[in-house]
Amino acid sequence: MSIDDKLFSFKQKSQDFIVTEELPFTFADKGDVFFVFFEKRNLNTMDVVNHICSSCNIPRLTLGIAGLKDKKAITRQRICIYKRALKKLGGEKAFMASIGEVAKVLKTAWHTDPIGMTTPIKNSFYIKLRANKHLSVKEKDISNRKILSLFKKWFPNLFWNQRFGISGINPKQGSELLQWKSNIKDKKDIIFKIQSYGSKMLNEYIYTRTKKWLQILDGDIVLDTTSDKKNQWWIYQAKTNTVQLFDDTKKSKQFFRYPKNLTWEIPFNPDTMIITWPVVWYNLLLAPKGTIAGNKEQWLLEKNWITEKSLKLCENYKIFWIRRPIWVFPQKVSVHFQQDDIVLNFTLQGWSYASIMIDELEKTLGVNVSQ
Repeated sequence: MSIDDKLFSFKQKSQDFIVTEELPFTFADKGDVFFVFFEKRNLNTMDVVNHICSSCNIPRLTLGIAGLKDKKAITRQRICIYKRALKKLGGEKAFMASIGEVAKVLKTAWHTDPIGMTTPIKNSFYIKLRANKHLSVKEKDISNRKILSLFKKWFPNLFWNQRFGISGINPKQGSELLQWKSNIKDKKDIIFKIQSYGSKMLNEYIYTRTKKWLQILDGDIVLDTTSDKKNQWWIYQAKTNTVQLFDDTKKSKQFFRYPKNLTWEIPFNPDTMIITWPVVWYNLLLAPKGTIAGNKEQWLLEKNWITEKSLKLCENYKIFWIRRPIWVFPQKVSVHFQQDDIVLNFTLQGWSYASIMIDELEKTLGVNVSQ
């Protein structure tokens, strides 16, 4: 299908792509952590964070965020800071004034605990697909049914192409770093290259898994998407088709670690429980030794030179991560027309990319995606 034959275009204008962060808790309206809900346009989240750090003269770790939001969009998310740090930089007004220089402050609140990159947020999306011509009733009906059918299935939870650089140079350099074959010196560059390589490994695993091992495997570590608790992981038991909860709150100092302290056992629920894969980091949580999932993970890690020696580099540069779900299930999906344009609303878990959904729309519906 040529561009001229496509019914819709996604022009990636900020007003056509709106993202709103949803927290897994309600604010206590008391506590030592100050939250600001802000809206940004055509800026990365780190652009806002770096501006605050520079203007307020505070280190990056002073601030808490739960995710990195798209640049070419209107995005609404939260940033937090402890009361003691807030006082040092001049109080609430000074903090909000700094944010206001690059974004729009929407609301503020106080809470007992901060947010971080492991906070299990969700993101709600508003996406407009603009029609390339006047549509007939039949064309509208077919488009609507295609979208609803598409959103009923799972999507691969891939990292997106911008992470890998031109011709995949970033993961290639990350691989060289993990093999101690690179002379890159810049700390931020080292961390990004290694994370890029870990992202590429996850994408390759997803492609392999969806082609060969779509079914859940004995020993798979799964995440329950209905839980609002961090570090709540389950092991799949093939003989009983159940999962067992294990305690992952106390992490050992080993490079590779395995589930222990198994407790609660419940039936496996394919609608809410998603298989995960260990993105490369220090203190890597792996599926149990001797299980089918454990053997496949071990084989893929060895194939990609992930050893204690390579993970030593992750330890040196404090590269920490969690296991990442390999599938995505859209929730709260709605589709409606504004004259000939289509408006999509849906919610995704915070660890997934809406760009994957747009890619699927481009292939299934015939959407022209322009920059």
